[in-house]
Amino acid sequence: MWTPYQQRNGREPDFKVRYRFIPYAQGGRVQVPYQGYRSDLHYEGEDMEKDGIYMIWPEFLGSDGSVILEEETLVPQEGEAFMWILLFEKMRDYHKARATVGRRCWFMEGSRKVAEANIIEQIGLKK
Repeated sequence: MWTPYQQRNGREPDFKVRYRFIPYAQGGRVQVPYQGYRSDLHYEGEDMEKDGIYMIWPEFLGSDGSVILEEETLVPQEGEAFMWILLFEKMRDYHKARATVGRRCWFMEGSRKVAEANIIEQIGLKK
């Protein structure tokens, strides 16, 4: 059973995205991941060579908007996810300016884009 990051971290998620995993035939993953998946994130408009990618992990939500608690069930091909910034205290202001509503981003595995996403809400970052 998955323990939600909010319970582990004692704070709210940083922001929320609507995501879609890219099909394998288009360069994505062979299959969608399980809850607990740890990808990186890249923002549209940034240069991966210059700006890099960020340690921001998704936590997948079910159709009712609650955190999926099953660790052994594949997450939906598309849906919504809370996003959690590692090194939050150090990186908060940096990402507050970048993780803006409407901005496109990608879940990354190394230099490979495996899911596209759009930021739909700032949560912990808006404080």
